[in-house]
Amino acid sequence: MQLMEETGTHGVTERQITALHGVAMVGRVRRSRYEKAEAINTQQATRDLQALTKAQLLTAVGRTKGRHYVAGPRFPERVLATARRHHTISNPYAT
Repeated sequence: MQLMEETGTHGVTERQITALHGVAMVGRVRRSRYEKAEAINTQQATRDLQALTKAQLLTAVGRTKGRHYVAGPRFPERVLATARRHHTISNPYAT
């Protein structure tokens, strides 16, 4: 929810939120993983990641096969802070 709220002014699509979520939770995202997660072709995934890079939400690291994307200078800090915070999951069935 935070990603949608924070990135609304950047023209981010609902599909691109998946890539941003990956960066927030894991620290990086690869094109191939994003492509599979959204069931899109390579060209679509590349265009999406390039658009996010152009908006400075992501930063490309490496070249060709080793390329991945990390949080860019305009990636919402509030989202990163929430993702880094320790969350405890409690058992709803415990008595």
